[in-house]
Amino acid sequence: MARKSRKHQHAEMVRTSTAQAVGYIRLSVANQAESSSIQNQKFIIECWGDQHQIPILHYYIDNGFSGKRFDRPAFQKMIEDILAGKINCVIVKDLSRLGRDYITTGYYIEVIFPANGVRFVSVNDQFDTIDGITNQERPYSSRIRVPITNAFNEQVSIEIKKKVEATLDMKAQHGTFIGPRAPFGYQKSESNHDQLIPDPKAAIIVRKIFELAANGTGVTAIVRYLNEKDIPTPIQYARSNGLAGNYDDGSGDWNSRSVKYILTNRTYTGMLVQGKEKRAVVATHEPLVDTDTFDAIQRSFQAKAFNLTTNSQSTANVLKGKVICGCCGGKMQRKRGTNHADWYFFTCITKNRLGAVKCTGMYVREEDVFRAIYHQLKLYVNEHFISDLQYKQEIRRLDHDISQSDQQYQEAFRNAVHHYERFVYGEIGKEEFRAAQDVANKKKVIRDDIIASKTAYEGQYQVFHKLLKVSYKEIALSEIMDCIDEIIICPNKNIAVKWAIVP
Repeated sequence: MARKSRKHQHAEMVRTSTAQAVGYIRLSVANQAESSSIQNQKFIIECWGDQHQIPILHYYIDNGFSGKRFDRPAFQKMIEDILAGKINCVIVKDLSRLGRDYITTGYYIEVIFPANGVRFVSVNDQFDTIDGITNQERPYSSRIRVPITNAFNEQVSIEIKKKVEATLDMKAQHGTFIGPRAPFGYQKSESNHDQLIPDPKAAIIVRKIFELAANGTGVTAIVRYLNEKDIPTPIQYARSNGLAGNYDDGSGDWNSRSVKYILTNRTYTGMLVQGKEKRAVVATHEPLVDTDTFDAIQRSFQAKAFNLTTNSQSTANVLKGKVICGCCGGKMQRKRGTNHADWYFFTCITKNRLGAVKCTGMYVREEDVFRAIYHQLKLYVNEHFISDLQYKQEIRRLDHDISQSDQQYQEAFRNAVHHYERFVYGEIGKEEFRAAQDVANKKKVIRDDIIASKTAYEGQYQVFHKLLKVSYKEIALSEIMDCIDEIIICPNKNIAVKWAIVP
């Protein structure tokens, strides 16, 4: 019997098996025109499906993602389903919807899709892999057109980016607000979304913050005032006014960073500083603080910073972010002793910011923390001692296991390649090819796990010797801060060190 061409084999498979066809849709941030809308793309894909009597079972939609990125959530989910064998046909409106990086796009079209038995269709480009890449009777026509089209799409993406940047820079030069959201205290005018106007409620909060700072109230005290009054943070206020999206809400309380950001943001003086070139335009909107008051606050910040660097001569805080209050679980802040004395202590940030009602507050001298670390470090080193002989024996064993597992993987890999060649020529089915590929994958996982174990053991040995040197004070304690997870100051004044390393 005459052997069927690859094209006819593939076409017969599509006709005789249940088509698992899906549509992929992407709408970029820069291009939201009707011609590229989600509804329009879906309509084009559905028309193609009706014409070829192939039902579209599902749509993978990435809304607001650049074609230069391939970490799009819906796209990655589609690839995951392809590798799981749930899809045998992908349809897009045009090649640019799949991606605008011609090398990566071509890789998916010419390698990933064919290797998993997936037919790919780009409707507007009149491109169908059943008539090109998978048809060995006409192997070149589509292969030539795809890189050219993808390269063109990539250039279009670059040109669009340049035009957008040029437009935004021009708006910034003219004092037009180009940010996606108005700063806290302002809102976008309903009649002109490029114009900032004071928000009736939030503006009161911003004005109060500047008033407190102008009267000499420190940032920490302002934070405590805002939290004690249960005043909503900027993100909380935005959410109460309909903000949706994946934004970090933080702890839900005001903090020094958010207050200082407001007090140093010149937007509140009626000036806009925007764009890559930092275009500054004055009197673009109504100010919430006058320029003289704003400048006076900036001078107070500069004077405080100068005093800290010249008068205090503070030493480095090697324990920064590590010391935790055992009462509330919050971080503890390092401070210098009174009258610039040459000693330091840690106090609870939660109490400082939220008051005693939130936490009774913990207090500890820095020297006591250091003593606890050295004491517990020696106990840790003695418990997890590794001799040079033990290390060498374990490394030899791991090297032997790696050598054996690598030989097994290489053999399984060669077998998988052989099965792939037979699958391409139609000598075996997809299941047989995938079985060989699964064996190779499993052997690779085994080999990689042993290599990872060796790397981890080598790292553990190096860390151990570093810990040993620190315990004898041969090197500075700052060298092992990455080995400490937390230092908890308990209510009974005990100090517990939690190590980040696992033997």
